[in-house]
Amino acid sequence: METDTPQNLSAAPIPVEQVYKTLEAALSFDKGVRTAAEEQLRGWESDAAPGFIGSLLRVVAEVQAVPEDGRLMAAVVAKNAVGSSWRKTLGSREWSRVPDDEKQYIRSTATAVLLGDPSDRVALQVTLLITNIARFDVPQPWESLLPDLLSAAAEESAVAPAGKQRALTALKHVLQALKGKKFVIQSHRDARLMTDAELEELAGGVHRQRALLDAQAKALLAPLRAQWEQHTAALLAGGEGWARRGAAAAAALSAARELMHVLQDFEGVEDALNALLTEIQQAAAAIAPQLLTGLQAATAAAAAAGDGGGAGGDPQQQRWQLLGKNWERLLQVALVTMDRHTFQFAAHLPGLISLCINAALLAMDASLVHRIRREQRRHAVLRCDVPKARVVLVRFCARALLQQLYRRDFVEGGSPEARYISDAGRAAIAKYRPQLLAASDALAALLAPAQCPALVQAIVQKYIMLSPAEVAEWEADPESFARNVDVETSPDADTPRPCGVALLECMLERADEPVASALLAMAAQQQAAALSPDNILLREGTYRAIGECFPHLRSKVDFNAWYASELRLILQSTELTGLYGSILRAGALWLLGVCGSELQAAPWVEAFGLVVQHLTHSDVVVALMAVSALTVLLSNCLEESQFVSQPAGRRRLVLEGPGGATLALSDSEEDAAHALASQVDAEYKAHMAAVEEATDAVIGGCFALLPRLAEIESMVRVLQCVSSSVELLGDRLRPHLATICSALPQVWQVISQRRQEGAGGLARLHSALISTVTHLLMRLGSAAVADPRVAGLLFPLLQHATNLGSPDSEPLIEDGLRLWSAVLVTSEQLPAPLQDMFVQRLPPILRRGQDTAGCLKIAEGHVLLGGLPAVAPLLGPLASAITASLGAAVAAAAQQRAALQQLLAGPSGQQGQRQPSVKGMAPDQVAEATSAAALLALIVHLSEQAGGGQQGGQQGELPAELQPAAKAAAQVAAADYGGGVVRLPSMGLGLVEACLEVVGRLLFKQPSLLPTLLDGDSGAEARVLDRWVLMGGARDIAEMFVAAMGVLGQVRRHRAAVTLCSILYADACPPLRAPERAAQALILGAPCSLQQACCQHCTCVCVGGCACLPTRLPACCMTACLPAA
Repeated sequence: METDTPQNLSAAPIPVEQVYKTLEAALSFDKGVRTAAEEQLRGWESDAAPGFIGSLLRVVAEVQAVPEDGRLMAAVVAKNAVGSSWRKTLGSREWSRVPDDEKQYIRSTATAVLLGDPSDRVALQVTLLITNIARFDVPQPWESLLPDLLSAAAEESAVAPAGKQRALTALKHVLQALKGKKFVIQSHRDARLMTDAELEELAGGVHRQRALLDAQAKALLAPLRAQWEQHTAALLAGGEGWARRGAAAAAALSAARELMHVLQDFEGVEDALNALLTEIQQAAAAIAPQLLTGLQAATAAAAAAGDGGGAGGDPQQQRWQLLGKNWERLLQVALVTMDRHTFQFAAHLPGLISLCINAALLAMDASLVHRIRREQRRHAVLRCDVPKARVVLVRFCARALLQQLYRRDFVEGGSPEARYISDAGRAAIAKYRPQLLAASDALAALLAPAQCPALVQAIVQKYIMLSPAEVAEWEADPESFARNVDVETSPDADTPRPCGVALLECMLERADEPVASALLAMAAQQQAAALSPDNILLREGTYRAIGECFPHLRSKVDFNAWYASELRLILQSTELTGLYGSILRAGALWLLGVCGSELQAAPWVEAFGLVVQHLTHSDVVVALMAVSALTVLLSNCLEESQFVSQPAGRRRLVLEGPGGATLALSDSEEDAAHALASQVDAEYKAHMAAVEEATDAVIGGCFALLPRLAEIESMVRVLQCVSSSVELLGDRLRPHLATICSALPQVWQVISQRRQEGAGGLARLHSALISTVTHLLMRLGSAAVADPRVAGLLFPLLQHATNLGSPDSEPLIEDGLRLWSAVLVTSEQLPAPLQDMFVQRLPPILRRGQDTAGCLKIAEGHVLLGGLPAVAPLLGPLASAITASLGAAVAAAAQQRAALQQLLAGPSGQQGQRQPSVKGMAPDQVAEATSAAALLALIVHLSEQAGGGQQGGQQGELPAELQPAAKAAAQVAAADYGGGVVRLPSMGLGLVEACLEVVGRLLFKQPSLLPTLLDGDSGAEARVLDRWVLMGGARDIAEMFVAAMGVLGQVRRHRAAVTLCSILYADACPPLRAPERAAQALILGAPCSLQQACCQHCTCVCVGGCACLPTRLPACCMTACLPAA
């Protein structure tokens, strides 16, 4: 529920002439005139100017005086304006200035234009305009919209046929918008100031609006059903006007589908619903045989017409297309009704599911399905509707199989899930119990032993196995075939294979025993049969079905035995040659990729070697399938490495689940757990030994495959395989560095030859190569960077990835900066090419402003390797970037403080205002500002070192370019985030600490600098001092468990104490003269002084570690350090 508070706004309405002239100017070829007009239109729209939308509708209605383009633009602008200014929307929080009489004119005019405008383009935009208005004004004050649209679509109405079709289309769009309607209730007071009675009245208003909308929707059901029945009868009869009536029938079904979404229940209209569903079943039964005959004739005619033929103008085929569209819409209505109103649909499920399985799935033979697929690619025949209908058919069957309410054990209360049913749910189950049990029995009959084998075989043959067209594509364009098969993984795809797989999985989910038995029996039958082209295709289809459904079949398939008895023989055979031999090999390789983790150590090692051997196979599809299988096997090894690297307790948690690790186990269970962990360790060692032994073959085979490939996607797949192997092996790659380095120049040459390809494909290719090289550098370190063969690829790749003038630079910049950082991390000294790139490439990237954090981290790496001279050429741009990043953090802190203060102030009493939400700094903003502070701290530190080496020990002064950045860092450290000193942004805590480090370094030798940095703001000075006090005494709980965190925490506390004592000693900050702060500074400084003395005099455990505390001093410190301190 949204409350709407009106504002008394008034302004002179905009004349229609002015609006029309502006529209004409917006269509001008003169850019300046067009831009000014578009800006004016946007201003009227955003200001909700009175008269604006009404004037647009007047322009739209002038069919004779205004050209179509002008009316079309007016309709588009009106549609957009209504969406933002018709009412106070959830996004803009505006109240429309459109008067009620103007709204009434817009509603009536829009309906008239929809039904009578000669332009379909204008009518479509008016349809969307009406839809936007309906979101706000249906059910009130536009009570007549839904019945008016349905009346206009009636066959006996005086509206022209085109208007009738538009009315049905508009009805569909309006119902689609209403299914997610949010009710906006008018209120004259702020909701936070209302009494309980007033809030109850608002809730009652929402309830009344919902009830009114439900009543209007129920009133549509019976007349809409009647209209659809009339149109469908005319289409099936095939008499005069069948084309128009068929389109109207499809549109009526689309509206009925959306109506099922809007309706919450069917109280009072049960008879109308039952009549609709009964007639849907009858219509489906009548359409199915005609559609099947039509498909056979259409595909045969298209095949006979040849590649240049088409059947779009044949009336009979147009009729079959309309039958297909209506068949699809029928299934959609059934699917939505089953999902939304499961109880009421149960009585109609047996007939519909039997029709779908028997008349559609089983009756259509495999050759027809394959011919449809082939002709879809060659012609426009049935392209739009048959695939959608096939997807909806499978989805309907799958959803019915998965529906819990259509399971006997759930209805009878025997299912574990039944215990969570609400009382209302139990009452509904009791009411519809006979229908639910009948639906359950109908679904069970489909999966009975007598029916299930035929159904499984039909799915495999018609949906999953390779079609003749795919076999031909394998020969003609192997990479295209491999890509198409590889992407068919989504159940939402409109291709047969994922549809068939999804249906098989749902069948296994409901009744795994009969389905699994049928599938495995089919596999055994094909394995025993003699090899032939048909047998190989069916065997490959069975492989695919078992592999896709393997999670359901894991307990029923002994994959080790299957590998030993069949798959290894296929991969080792020298007799399987030619295309069909390759098909069988590719199927076996795909299965190893899907199920290879099931293999024991010895078979896995052998299978891995066979997969590697097939990287060099002459058939490109087989080689690419080997690449995919190899990538999966390497990924499995990577998961194993992560497991074995865990401590014993963590391994047990992984193996037994969260609850198992907390239970006390018996001795036998402990032994079993240890044995399982030992088995995993042994298998991992065997796997890694096999991978290490085959590393040269893997790298060489993948890189040798690249020149044979024509498609970029295939090359990306190969590079991803190499990247996986590099990531897995890590330091073990060092013996194979020569193999990798010798191949890299050839890889760059192959990729460089693809510059004529599209920018998107090249970007993916370069991104995959960058990922591979980054993993290589991070695993092998400076040895890889120093190799000239790596440098021959590395630096040109970096130059390309960071070149903003390149057409594919946009998606590569981030990857390029990541690779640049990897080079810096793994280099022992700054490479000369990087310094040249630093000067040439970094300034334009910095100016772009989208990757500032990455640029600052790279600059930090250059400073660490090359000192201050490395960044001297870009000190000005870097200083500006640091200042801007820290300044943005200061601005965000101010916004957060203002929002928090306004929220804590409570309701303001001003009508129409809402309190802002309190949001902290964005993660990207914090990361960028933290990188800026870290770079600034490093430069300050190096400047101090440079000053320490000057004659007389004079202090190195901060470069003038960085002084604004230092002030920005001080402002971040002293910022008020709205809750006093203690309240710091949780995400930005590290940023505040980094800025305090910068300020502390500056103040250590110049304590009087603090007022200058904070512009004399005493409140800010006090916050900085108090935050140093907090840092000097605070300990993170992580310091108790992580040694490195303990050292960092100690250093942080030491620096805070030293800084405070320096300022106190110089008496440079008046707020520190307060007794409480001065005492705290002394308390924090004393232990630091003691530690400093201890570290200077001791040669024991505390030397250099600052680990001594006054209460825990070694004996030597008690005698030597304490007197010195």
